[in-house]
Amino acid sequence: MAKEFSPILLENLRIRWPGFRVRRIALNQHMPRVESLSEHVHRYAQVLLYLRGSGIQRLGETALPVQRGSILVIPPGRAHRFVKSRAVRPICLAIDFETVEPVIWREESLLNSRDLALVERLLVSLHELHLNPDDFSIQTAALILQILSVIQRAVDGVDSRHGGGPVFASVSRAVSRLGFIGLTPRLVAQTLGRSLDHLNRQLRTETGLTVGEILNRARMEHCGHLLRTTDLDIGEIASTTGFDDQNYFTRWFRKQTGQTPSRWREAMRIP
Repeated sequence: MAKEFSPILLENLRIRWPGFRVRRIALNQHMPRVESLSEHVHRYAQVLLYLRGSGIQRLGETALPVQRGSILVIPPGRAHRFVKSRAVRPICLAIDFETVEPVIWREESLLNSRDLALVERLLVSLHELHLNPDDFSIQTAALILQILSVIQRAVDGVDSRHGGGPVFASVSRAVSRLGFIGLTPRLVAQTLGRSLDHLNRQLRTETGLTVGEILNRARMEHCGHLLRTTDLDIGEIASTTGFDDQNYFTRWFRKQTGQTPSRWREAMRIP
């Protein structure tokens, strides 16, 4: 297993609520022996969330395209097989569960970037909490349930993203256009021809967010991508994300995720 990738495997779980029981959770990189598997079935229902990679998941006669953020719900006994479309090995979160009644979740969904980042933060916390696989705690169960809650919103068709209104869209476009170097909430407001106070009031009414919070989320998504997918050092990533001071960047990142950039990369990096 590559040193920069930290797998998670929790088996024989008994996390339950009425009509539902989680049996197993695994976060792992597809290895050659997995990619060479022929069509197969599982005893329990399974939710798959792809954190990296692309390809086709074949469910019987159905071929479903897979990309980063794809969620697939596979009923028990349903034959399936994954075929990757790129040389890079996919990273997939798999949760096995059983239910009293068949689930009515959508067969395929795509997790939005905000919820995908949230799941990754929860997985980092789960990795840190569960370095000893024999030490299962209430906190472990709580993290797994949080992850499932995010996934369930997506497969139920509930979009938990803030925004979608015209003010949010304008701010998001401005952040994307201006880049992060030297970017401040006040500069975003000036670019849109409004005062920061007025723009924040509009955003709070529309989304409950401020310009600063939208900017932080965009920065977090950007630096998270660089930490996962590149060999850039922390100072370079800080600079491209708009931070001149690496120490300040580290404090900011810890506030967002609860982890330093280095520890976050160790748990979540994509080689």
